[in-house]
Amino acid sequence: MIQLQEQYITNAQGDRVAVILDIAAYQKLLEEIDEFLCWKGYQQSIVETEPELKNGDFLTLSQYLETKA
Repeated sequence: MIQLQEQYITNAQGDRVAVILDIAAYQKLLEEIDEFLCWKGYQQSIVETEPELKNGDFLTLSQYLETKA
């Protein structure tokens, strides 16, 4: 988990309107977001391909290469 030392920018009414993070925390946050999105993509690919795999509707690499020869 990322430990953030955030600071806030407020408007004239005192409402928080922006956050200031140090660059290392910002970069770590971007890395965490990227890892999460990759994980979500992987999870979605499992959902989409599981029925095809169960039905045997796929080619092995060897079979695919034979069709391209």
